[in-house]
Amino acid sequence: MELSTRCLNLCRHIQTLTGVHTTLLDIGAKGFVVPPFHSDCRLQSDGCNAYLTHLYGSYEAERWDGKYIYYCPRGLVFIATPPLLVGTAMEYCIITGPIIMINNAEDPFEDPICTPESLDQVPRLTTAQARALSELISTAVASFALEELPPDIDSGRQATMLQMMYDLSSEGETPSYPIETERSLQEHIRSGDKDAAQELLNQLLVHIYRLAGSDLPIIKSRIRELLVLMSRAAIDGGADVDEIFNLCVRYEQEVDLFDGIESLNRWVGATLHKFISFVFDFNDIKHQNVIFKTTAYIKEHLTDKLSLDQVAEQVYLSKSYFCRVIKDELGCTFTEYVNRLRIERSKTLLRSTGMPIADIACAVGFDDQSYFTRVFKKQTGTAPGKYREKQTQKSRT
Repeated sequence: MELSTRCLNLCRHIQTLTGVHTTLLDIGAKGFVVPPFHSDCRLQSDGCNAYLTHLYGSYEAERWDGKYIYYCPRGLVFIATPPLLVGTAMEYCIITGPIIMINNAEDPFEDPICTPESLDQVPRLTTAQARALSELISTAVASFALEELPPDIDSGRQATMLQMMYDLSSEGETPSYPIETERSLQEHIRSGDKDAAQELLNQLLVHIYRLAGSDLPIIKSRIRELLVLMSRAAIDGGADVDEIFNLCVRYEQEVDLFDGIESLNRWVGATLHKFISFVFDFNDIKHQNVIFKTTAYIKEHLTDKLSLDQVAEQVYLSKSYFCRVIKDELGCTFTEYVNRLRIERSKTLLRSTGMPIADIACAVGFDDQSYFTRVFKKQTGTAPGKYREKQTQKSRT
């Protein structure tokens, strides 16, 4: 049975058992075999690109033990599997979602974009249930990778490279390695031109193969050098340093696993596209995902003593990069954002309960009532007691 058919069967089983929409992302075709929940949510004038959002989830699943739970730009939760391979080509990824993730069954979903009625068909799962579902899907998909799959060769790209090798061989003397082509490759990575970068990478690979002959260890050594060049260009282009370095560590290990030039060639091309995607395609998606995960974690641990290091670790970012994302996306510091969420929770308690203000301050994570009052007044323009009085009067009228 073909891989796509088996994946589609799994998608149907997941959806039947859980009620959660499940789709198949076709990476080779840059689209969906099964339509996604929404192909364009129109959050902004340019919309939300569903393919890039879920491709990001797939690449992250490849990094994190075969499963990844993430938020789309509107705050709905999805589960992605890593790219499945046909031969040496990345082909399919299973995307499960949307899910509204809640801490308990009574929690509302705060969606500023649409009315609650428009999300009635989206299943609600607790954090524990979403994690359990991701484990089950990951285990099912892992069984596909254990079986021998037929090779699939990118005939167009292979033919192009064979023609390049023929052209080089017809020149007689072995040409020197084109350093300028390396520099041009880095420039195209920085500017996000995937097609031009792929063409230049093909040229460099042909020269490497020509100079190294069939000596696979030498070829792998030169491939590692190319990975360093591409990673530096991605960082120069704006990619997160830690993220790219982590990818490089994994790629360094993966290079050793290849036992043939064709499969290594395909893998390098896919890696190039990943580097460029992390620079240009995923930044906005990744940042929105970080904000939603940060918000969910802070709300879940609102009464704890939350530190910047602790929360940055939860979203797998360095402290400095995490601070930059919070500042760029929310226009405030980490501490200011935590206080903002605490004050929002306190307003709910002031409106809906008769708890003493000192108890409310403690319940939302403030050790000192006077500090809570200062922060509350700074954010709302009034003291907690006055706020409660006004809300009580409103409810009576």
